[in-house]
Amino acid sequence: MHLIDQQLNLMIRGRFDEGWKIAQELERIDPDDRRAKFNRGWFLIHQGRFQEGFQCLEYGRSLNVYGSPKLNTNKPIWDGSDLTGKIVIINLEAGYGDNIIQARFATEIWRRGGQCILCCDKTVHSIFMRIPGVVECITLDQVPMTYHDFWIPGFSCSWIFGHTVETIPNEPYLFAKPESVEIWKSIIKTEKFKVGIRWSGNPKFEHQQFRIFPPEMLVNLSKNNDHIQFYSLQRDTDLRELPEEIQDLNHILISWEDTAAAIENLDLVITSCTSIAHLASAMGKPTWVIVPILPYHIWAYGDRHSPWYSEQTVVYRQKKFGQWSDTFQQVRDDLLLKFPKKNVESTAE
Repeated sequence: MHLIDQQLNLMIRGRFDEGWKIAQELERIDPDDRRAKFNRGWFLIHQGRFQEGFQCLEYGRSLNVYGSPKLNTNKPIWDGSDLTGKIVIINLEAGYGDNIIQARFATEIWRRGGQCILCCDKTVHSIFMRIPGVVECITLDQVPMTYHDFWIPGFSCSWIFGHTVETIPNEPYLFAKPESVEIWKSIIKTEKFKVGIRWSGNPKFEHQQFRIFPPEMLVNLSKNNDHIQFYSLQRDTDLRELPEEIQDLNHILISWEDTAAAIENLDLVITSCTSIAHLASAMGKPTWVIVPILPYHIWAYGDRHSPWYSEQTVVYRQKKFGQWSDTFQQVRDDLLLKFPKKNVESTAE
């Protein structure tokens, strides 16, 4: 077995110390091996070495495993110069969850005296336009017709702005539309505690099979918790018949505005590593994210919390490869601590 394949096998099983030893060996053998350097990036982030880690991840671009093709522009990537009066396009990369993660940096451009244009899928334009510092949202085909001085690849923002684990901006930056929130009050209407759930995300994600868990483990949280009203936020894929204790919102979550407004009306969101995890966290909503032993780089550093979000976001980690029972027992125990049955009536008042 090639050392890199052996390393990945160890990472998936949570044997990070052994995987890191291989990373060091690979660097000694060939310090220019792009695949080895890309993998090394995850370990460095896991260790809290953000600048080194995210710069190593950049090697994945040439391997087509990280980021998007270069933007169709003759303007340079921002070089750290003064942004006063400058217009910068951030090209949001990968899926919706990554887009949400990267969109926060628009505010940083604004705070440095510049104006930010976000390039992303049209479906998220309206919600991203409310991020402080965003002056416009465009699609890829509009880039050549849009004036700008610089651009930044979305995945590159964290290290280009010089952030460390202590300085990543993690205050809420996405906000539901007030009119939509009012409409959803009539849908999510109960005197019980209100909890939204989502069990899976994009099936095209690399190693998706390792980050998902049996949906029943999340769905079954509704059992013996009749003081809590559960709402399913699952949409588009992996839909299933749900018990009557769970209200399925799939057919009425038409847009991102609907999803944000629904989340705003909830007390808590419990989800796997999906775009919902990032949307709810970016809104500052209490969010519990259930991640596998080998988590996405956003969750790689830290224990119960990620520096990318406030402490309202709690991370529940798989403890043993192939098993989820201990993780979900912790979720169930914490759910009863957060929403005690004896306090239902006083809370409803």
